Amino acid sequence: MQTRTHTTTFARLLGTALGGPIAIAGLAHGQAGGVFLPDDGGPMNGTAQAGSAAVARDAQTAWLNHAGMTRLDGWEVMLTAMPFNLGFEFNPSSDSTTTGNNGGEQGSWFPGGAIFVAGPVSESVSLGFSLTSPGGLLLDPDDAWQGRNWVTETALLNLTFEPSVGVRLNDEWSVGAGIDLQYVKFKQDLVGPAAGLPISLDGDDWNVGFSLSTLWEQSETTRYGLRYRSQISHDLGGDFSLVGSQPVSTSFTMPASLTFSPYHEISETVALMADLGWTDWSAFDRNVITFDAGGAAVELPRNFKDTWTFGLGTHIKTSEKWLLMFGGSYVTSAVDDADRTPDLPVDEQVRLATGFEYAASERWTLGANYTYLWLGNNDINQSIPTVGTIDGDYDTSAHIFGLYASMSF
Repeated sequence: MQTRTHTTTFARLLGTALGGPIAIAGLAHGQAGGVFLPDDGGPMNGTAQAGSAAVARDAQTAWLNHAGMTRLDGWEVMLTAMPFNLGFEFNPSSDSTTTGNNGGEQGSWFPGGAIFVAGPVSESVSLGFSLTSPGGLLLDPDDAWQGRNWVTETALLNLTFEPSVGVRLNDEWSVGAGIDLQYVKFKQDLVGPAAGLPISLDGDDWNVGFSLSTLWEQSETTRYGLRYRSQISHDLGGDFSLVGSQPVSTSFTMPASLTFSPYHEISETVALMADLGWTDWSAFDRNVITFDAGGAAVELPRNFKDTWTFGLGTHIKTSEKWLLMFGGSYVTSAVDDADRTPDLPVDEQVRLATGFEYAASERWTLGANYTYLWLGNNDINQSIPTVGTIDGDYDTSAHIFGLYASMSF
């Protein structure tokens, strides 16, 4: 049977009648756009990721800039842990006409972390491996809240496995590349607007992308890094459970990104670093949700736009064993207020971070860091026919804690 695609107002009406399939594609994209965390608990958390593509001083560079692995004298293994608490509370305005409460505290604690391995195999070639989770979320608003027809529970897991290689071309220039093997798993619950019945959506997928990087070491104290990550397109197949269960599918693209970082030591004890980044969120301009039985499809506009990241940070070496870190960054919003929905409550991001590192011995280095993350005001004004209008904004912030241990051998 030929696929039927419904657009604009009719698509939203069909989506409402089907009980809210807007959620299935919104889940992975929306939460990735709003809580797409570059944080992984490692040393770069201490500068709010500023200088991420240029610092290249430990095994974390296997993920941040593969070319930087050529700076390592030997093999290193780094393990990180990153518990973070996401605060997410909706403040309805007097213009809301939907029934229900504000959802209570929708966020929760979420675990994170990473593994990095890097080292030389010859004078000019280094290899690395990274296991990271560049996106993840748990949201659990009250089932009777005003936005229950968009979401009552969300769980998102994103794991990326990346083998990488760095090659030194000469004394100043190195290049690198990695293959990204990415797994995405999601589950979302909501209440169907048409019949008020609970709906559950879930699915997962594997796919492959790549990353390229280069490092220019202008001098012993100054270097510049450039990192590109390709988009990774996922075909998320899952189940739509209302009365019985039927298979559905949608596309989900982790957007391409480009990051430029300078690093400069102004003295033997102080280094300055920065980040300028671009992420191609405009690739997420719409959702198409396909019901496999019969081939009916719903197309929903999203109107995301590209985001820009600006970051500044510093390292201060207080002794041979101790290093202090400070930094801040800003990420522009991926969506205008008029296009923001309760299942996609994304906005700008502001990070303020600090951390320290301790050289416990010639082989062992330990570190810890803290980041305060503000996720914007997230204004919402959306309507569903026969249900009403939800209007208000979110109080959103996160407390991110990082711990890491690095062993050289």
